[in-house]
Amino acid sequence: MSLSGEQLKALARQGAAQRYQELQDELAALTATFPELARGGGGKRRPSAAPKAANRRRRSMNAAQRKEVSERMTRYWAARRAEKADGGTAAGKAKSRRRKSAKKAAE
Repeated sequence: MSLSGEQLKALARQGAAQRYQELQDELAALTATFPELARGGGGKRRPSAAPKAANRRRRSMNAAQRKEVSERMTRYWAARRAEKADGGTAAGKAKSRRRKSAKKAAE
């Protein structure tokens, strides 16, 4: 027994209407048991930390602060480039020695 598309839609609609009525009955029973649910209140709620974090704003920098950060980072990266050009620090030299010895061991 195969059903046509129209018959299938009619049965689906009928099943949906029945389920909708069941949910309405369940909702009525819940609101009769817990009247505060019908008013939209769930009773006393504990304050959560999430709203405080959501209201927190990041302070923006003014032009002078941005310029100061830019200059500081320019000096920082210039020092890093100079250090790299000089061969680095003792720790950097130790790393390069380890890499070379690891290459020799691999050969």
